[in-house]
Amino acid sequence: MTTLTLRRQRRAWFLEGSNRAARLRAWHGLYHGEVQVDTRSWSVEVTDRRRIGAVARAGDRPVVRLHPRQARVPGPGGPVRWAPRWHHGSLARDAARIDVRLSPWPRGRVRIEVTGAWAELELVALTAAFALLSRRHRRMVLMMAVAGATGHGPVG
Repeated sequence: MTTLTLRRQRRAWFLEGSNRAARLRAWHGLYHGEVQVDTRSWSVEVTDRRRIGAVARAGDRPVVRLHPRQARVPGPGGPVRWAPRWHHGSLARDAARIDVRLSPWPRGRVRIEVTGAWAELELVALTAAFALLSRRHRRMVLMMAVAGATGHGPVG
């Protein structure tokens, strides 16, 4: 098993524990972003309003698609299954697995545990982390909106 760590620094997350230089940059409320591995880059965005999936594209061509109903990653092997939860998600193909765990703190590190062989591991891991980070951001914004709307006491 290999353990990777995603560390936030300013407006980007950097992948530690990999032989390749990889980072994730996000903007527009974590709705869009960019994954860079060495000198290559892919645009990344959420797949729906609930943010349960993400897609990484090279131009117009999807390279990684993570959604509970349809997941696709590069490389050989059987079907892929993406299972996002509240603070973690798992991606499985045959005997290989990627588990992504968010820190309970918004600025904490993201832990990524990898078993088995994956083509474009950094791209797949960063896309999975983006999907979970985007989902957590949406939950936090919704909680703040509800607290703001209901927390002012009686009016009048």
